Amino acid sequence: MENKINFVEVLSTLDKFKVEICQYIDSKMDRLDELSVSIKSDDSPVTKIDIFISDLFKKKFLNLYPFLNFYSEEDLGEFNYPLVIIDPIDGTRELSKGIGECAVSFGIYYSSDFSDERNFSWIFNPFNLISVDSYSLDIKSRYKQSNKLLTFVSQTEFDKGLYNDVVEDFIVIPKGSIAYKLCLLSKGICDLVVTRKPKNIWDIMAGSHICSKLGMSMFVNGKRTTSLETILIEGPMIWCRVENEEKALTLFQK
Repeated sequence: MENKINFVEVLSTLDKFKVEICQYIDSKMDRLDELSVSIKSDDSPVTKIDIFISDLFKKKFLNLYPFLNFYSEEDLGEFNYPLVIIDPIDGTRELSKGIGECAVSFGIYYSSDFSDERNFSWIFNPFNLISVDSYSLDIKSRYKQSNKLLTFVSQTEFDKGLYNDVVEDFIVIPKGSIAYKLCLLSKGICDLVVTRKPKNIWDIMAGSHICSKLGMSMFVNGKRTTSLETILIEGPMIWCRVENEEKALTLFQK
């Protein structure tokens, strides 16, 4: 018999984790200058919060489901399915500055295919408590603003002027982490999410899976994608509702 996860059990565990994560972050936020423990090769910080969350998930979920492999941004294990994929804090830069545009991005996956019903994804922002999961989804009304689409992009990419050429056709708003932006897209807060830069699978697997479950589309280099086959995914990437595909794809035709 194939090993399977119990989604209800997982959600119950995650509800408890929300409390632990928020309590731990609250205990550290008044000492932001003491958060960083190292700087990675891409110049991004690793904080005590990242390590705490990664260890919390590893201990619990490998105990619940010992057949899983574990692959965290802060604890790179063996990338073989079935596995846990987690970014303990996507948006560590924002977190280290006390900005709440970040999220825990977590999932248990039997394959890279978004349509695999055995897969489970969860995103949680510990600052505003917004969360979404692939098990209990609710399609929300999409954002409506004349004929322009509300587009969430990277703050870094925005600051570099990478979207200056599209501001007449789209409402471009910079937000923090890609996981958080995909969570907001799934909630109907925006029309599309765009990035021009490569992303690691721990950044986008949960959000891409959840958006796909809601009937949304993902494009990588202009091609529709229904799975993530590699650890590093080269950009540009677009996530949007089906009815916005034609307009969204014009972003990279300028």
